[in-house]
Parts: sequence; C-alpha cells; structure tokens
Amino acid sequence: MKTIKSLLLVWKNKKNDTYYHIGTLSFDGVIYTFEYSFKSDSTRNVKAAIESGYSHLPAFPILDKIYKSDHLFESFNRRIPDRSRIGYEDFIQEFNLSDSADRMDILQATRGALANDPYTFEQPLRLNEETLRATFYVNGMRHRESIQNSWMYEVAPGDVLHLELEPKNNADPFAVKILTSNDMHLGYVPGIYNQALHALLKRDVPLTLLVRKVRPAFSPQWWVEVQFEAKVTVSDTDLLKKSNLDHLLYRESA
Repeated sequence: MKTIKSLLLVWKNKKNDTYYHIGTLSFDGVIYTFEYSFKSDSTRNVKAAIESGYSHLPAFPILDKIYKSDHLFESFNRRIPDRSRIGYEDFIQEFNLSDSADRMDILQATRGALANDPYTFEQPLRLNEETLRATFYVNGMRHRESIQNSWMYEVAPGDVLHLELEPKNNADPFAVKILTSNDMHLGYVPGIYNQALHALLKRDVPLTLLVRKVRPAFSPQWWVEVQFEAKVTVSDTDLLKKSNLDHLLYRESA
C-alpha cells in the first residue's frame, strides 16, 4: 500500500489573526495533488476564508478542481530553501531532516513559512486505528505579555502540558488554552484544530500533550512545538465527522 503524505495549507487573516484551512496538499510518491477545502462545511474552510476577504491562489483558480502534477507545484516549491544557500546544512540539522528527506518532509518541518506571508503548511490530525495525533506549535504566545521574559524557564522538551476549555473567550468559543504543569498560560491550540480538540475534551477523551522542541531564539510562532495524542473510539471519530471536521483527518490505516 502506498504511503500518502498530506499537509494542510493554512491562511492567516492578518486583520483578525484568524486561521483557515484553505486546502490540502498530498503526495503518493509519484503524483502531487492539491484540493481546496470547498467540500467541508467547517467554519474554517476556504469558503469561510473567502467571506473573510481571502482571494484564491493564482496558480489554482478553480475552487472545485483537483489539481495534479508529477512535480511539486511551483507556488509551493518556492517555499523550500535551496540546497546551495549558505547555512543549508545548519537548517537541515535544526529541523532534524535527513539527506533523504523529500520535498513534503521539508515542507512539513519548515511549514513552508516565508517572511511576512500569510500561508503555512500544518499537519493534519493523523488517525491510526484508535490513536489520533498531531504535531503543532503553541499559538498566540506573542500576545501573552505576562510570560514574554519567563516562559523559556518553565518549558523543556518532554514536559507534559495541559489543555483547558475557555468558554468565555469572546473571540472564539472553541478556544483551548495550553498551560504548563504549574498553570502558566502559554497560549492556545491553533485555530484550525481547536474545534476538534474542544469536542474531544467535552467528551472527556484522554489527551496527552508533550513539548517536543523549544526555540526561544526564533520568532514567537516557532517558540514551542508540541505533540498531541489521544485514544479515540469509533463514536469519537464519528463526532468529528458530524462536527464537519473530517477534512482535518488523515487516516493512516483502514
């Protein structure tokens, strides 16, 4: 069976710091595929983004078309650092990439991020039998002024973090706070995932959130990388479907 690599293309509305899942890029080892999230009824899909002021990518002008190519689409390929650039080896080491890493691996590690650009690539929620997992970065840390000069002394790789609902959040009723073991409020679950994790927390599904990497010398969106994991049942995954969140799932096994 072919291993399909999949990444979510996320757009940030800089006017209100809201994130939307615009589409999904996949690679089966031979063909790259890009498809907008127009089939989803999520409040964070491409249709919702358009209502919020988003304009589609020029390279992909038709919302309901599935785009295919035997090479990585140029609009995404330009987001990958050139091997000839100075410091490329340091870059590979920083992101724990091997020499055999393909372009999808590099996009996943670097998130395809460019300076002053509203797009990033994020991982889907990966479902393997009864295990749901994802890796992401703590969101909103730059807005937590009370922790700006101290968070790096409270967080280390391997630390267990805690998730907490924030129903009185006026900006997003699905907001999920991320806290350290001593209850320091670091930030939030990224917006594209929070409705899914909110639904699981409401059902008291056991969740684990571990710190993977800490980068205090980087910009805030790279400060704390975490790994999320949950043991789910069929009814839990059915709930995600009913909540119009199926577009975030990547099933690694039947």
